[in-house]
Formats: sequence, structure tokens, C-alpha cells
Amino acid sequence: MTAPHRTLVLLVALVAIACDITDVAAPSQDNPDAPLSLMPEDRAQGLADQLNALGTVRLRERFLRFVLTPNEVQDMLVARYGQPGPWYEDRERDEERRGEENREGETAPAIARIVPQAIVESDSPREADLVLADEPLVRVGLLDGPDEYLFSNIEGGVRLEDGSIVVADEQSYEIRMFDARGRHVWTSGRQGQGPGEYGGVRLLRGCPGTAITVFDWHLDRVTRLDRDGHVIDTRALAGTGVQPYGSPTCSPDGDLVFVGWPDSEWDVLQRAAVGETYRWEMAVSWERDDGVVTLAEGIPGTERFRYGGGSGPMTWGRSLAFAATGTGVWYGSADDYELEHVDWTGRVTRIARWTGPDLEVTGEHLARYLEARLARYDTPAARRRFERQRWPEIRDDLPERLPAYERDGLLVLPDGSVWVSVFRWATPQRELHLLDPGGLWVRRVTIPARSTLLDAGVDWVLLLERGEFDEQRVAVYELVEGS
Repeated sequence: MTAPHRTLVLLVALVAIACDITDVAAPSQDNPDAPLSLMPEDRAQGLADQLNALGTVRLRERFLRFVLTPNEVQDMLVARYGQPGPWYEDRERDEERRGEENREGETAPAIARIVPQAIVESDSPREADLVLADEPLVRVGLLDGPDEYLFSNIEGGVRLEDGSIVVADEQSYEIRMFDARGRHVWTSGRQGQGPGEYGGVRLLRGCPGTAITVFDWHLDRVTRLDRDGHVIDTRALAGTGVQPYGSPTCSPDGDLVFVGWPDSEWDVLQRAAVGETYRWEMAVSWERDDGVVTLAEGIPGTERFRYGGGSGPMTWGRSLAFAATGTGVWYGSADDYELEHVDWTGRVTRIARWTGPDLEVTGEHLARYLEARLARYDTPAARRRFERQRWPEIRDDLPERLPAYERDGLLVLPDGSVWVSVFRWATPQRELHLLDPGGLWVRRVTIPARSTLLDAGVDWVLLLERGEFDEQRVAVYELVEGS
């Protein structure tokens, strides 16, 4: 290979390793005639074509990434992250593998190499399906009774190691603890802006150093409580570069991992016509002591609908879901049953794909959704009016394909396994899928349609339940094998 060719290979490989190559959904089915734009996979294919033209390497999978020679990768990682990658600790060994002596005794030039990411595909769960035990271990919440047992808008719940349960009720701005038998222990919080006061409450799971961590989405701050409900500290996020869209999550060292608001929303609103749908491009970021690090970007995020006064999330629209583990972050765009795992250096290391329920919208999906909407009305006349006047427009605005999972539908266990909440309208009863730390689909659980996963272990779940009169309660169930 000539020197100019080697230079071109190096340049192409540098561009490839500096770019995150991520799946991008096809043009919206609501606007199939929209002009095509250059997608990341198109850029990846262009890089592949250049390398193939040089005869240096052939590409077969779109999820393969280019890297440089071992020492060049080592130097790049040291420059960018301040520490070498563990896979290139022995530089002398790698030097010996860089090339072979040719017949003239000249060392062969180093060329770009391909490093495949692990792709794990599952057609069915590895182990038997699970169901809820007949009765919960504990249930908390009443239709009528003492105030501490009445919930109006539960926005989070966690089960602690001793079996006690912590619940966040947004309407009352309260955090409440109940012991393992369901007895009220304490209530903390109220509306306001002072310490221990909230404008909005979400519970963050798995944050080290404290049992209870509250994210206030309205005031953009994080409050830590001790086991007795007392405030340990409150930290404002203003000025830190952390601007979460939705709830953040905690990394193993306690820093926040989050998806931020897109910078281009105003520009998109100027281009999108009323009645059109569009999709944000979003990034997964990690708060560090010296600033915010972007782990993955250009990910298809929330689908939005443009209306006269602005925009809002699309009904049955897809959104980016993410969750942090000890080794990095799982994230996905809900286009299909697929998640990518990026490590803490920003390298995609695993891709999990599995076969879930069919996502094509059918008449059965529409019928169930209509039934749920009609249930909001008290009289037959009001239901007939809704069905005649409003339903046709609502139905026509629904997409032709469902999201694969919920926006907040990833829940990580301490061992790195992840529970995935399948999109609630995909099946008559809700499904939870458990992936092991490597991304293999190992379990499927069926839960009632009107329940929501709040917390879980390998063999138990904490659910938000809704009663006949829409009263809310939480319950812990053991998971058992179905008959």
C-alpha cells in the first residue's frame, strides 16, 4: 500500500472512531414522502466503501467499528479519558502483533482493524415464564381511610433491603415510608422551595451513599433523605450542565446519568407544519466533577406532534429509554426490541435484540384504546358524543406501529440485569422482559394491564395498582413459575 493510501486509511479510521454510529429510524410513516437525509449508517457505509476500495478490509455488519493500531488507540484513550483502556495494557505484546516481517525483511505497515461489538439475539426467554403469586407479600393504599394510606398520584416507589417501601406521591408532595408489613413509619415533604420541600417528586433508585434520593423535576434539584426521612442535603442542578428531560438515574459513583433537552427544538418548530410529527435527536450524558461527558448522541428520541400553540409528545409515540449499570448505560429508541450498551468511555460494547410482541397496530389495539377512553365518561350520552365527535380524529392521529417499550421502561438490578417494561398497549396484559447482564433474554413476566412496575428484584416486583374507582396502591409480589 502506498503512503498516500496509508494516510487515507488512518484518516478514515480516525473519523470512524470519533463518531458514534447509531441506528436511526426510517422516515416517519406519517410522512413517507419526506426527503431522505444522510443517516449515520450511510456515513458508516461510506467509510466502509473507502476502506474496501483500498483493499484493506471488508465489512459485513453495520455494528462493526473501526479502531486504530493498539498503541494509537492507547494514546487516544489516554489523551481523551486520562487513563488507558484495560484491553491494551501490554504495549510490548501489542507491538509484536502489529505486523510481520515480509520477505525483504521490511515490517508490514499497520492497517485499520475491525473490532466487533457483541450482538446478542434471543427468539424466546431462556427460562420459564413467571407470573405473580396469588397474593402480595404486602399491599399499601386504601380507597378511604387515614391520610397516610391515601394516594392520588404515585410517581415512584422503591423497596429497601429490609422489605420496607418508600412511595412518592406527587399530588401531596410527600415521601412516605412503610415497613415490611405495610405499616406507616413516617411522612416527609410538602410543597415549597425550602429544604425538604418540593415542586415535583420522583424517586431515584440505586444511588450510593443514601437510602432515599428524590429528584425534583420542577425545581431541578436532588434531595437525599436518611432512613428516618430527614434531609441530608439538597443539591441544585442549575449551573452544573445537567438539564434532564425526564428523570435522571445514578451512576455507580453517585453522579447523574441523564438525557438532556435537545438544543434544536426551536429550529424544528419553525420547520414543522401544524399537524406534522417529528422526532428529537437526543444524547445520553454523564455528570462528572469536571463537567458533563456525552456517552452517546444522535439517538432518535421523543416523537412530537406539532399543534397550533407549540408541540407535545405524540400519543403512542416512541421515546429514548436508558438505565445505568456498573459497566455503563443501556439505552434504546424503542423502534424495536433492541438495546445498546455503552461503557463509561463512550464505547458501544453490546447490542441486545429479542423477539417481543408484534408492534403493528391492529383493530384490537384500537378497540382496547377506545374502550379505555370511553371509561372516563360517566354517562352513555357522553360516551356516544366522544365516540362520534372526537374519536375519529384521535384514531387517525395514532401511528401505524407501537413503541417496543416505555420511555421509563428500563430498570436495572444490582448484578447488571435489566427489566424492560413492554409498551402498555402492545398486549392485553402487560409484559416485563428480563435481560441478563450480557443482554440475553432470560425471563418473561405477565402483570395486570392496569399496573405499573416501580421496583423489582430477580424474584419479586413492586407494582403500582389501580382499583375499580381509580384509587392507587402499591403491592409487592413474589414471582413464581406459571402453570
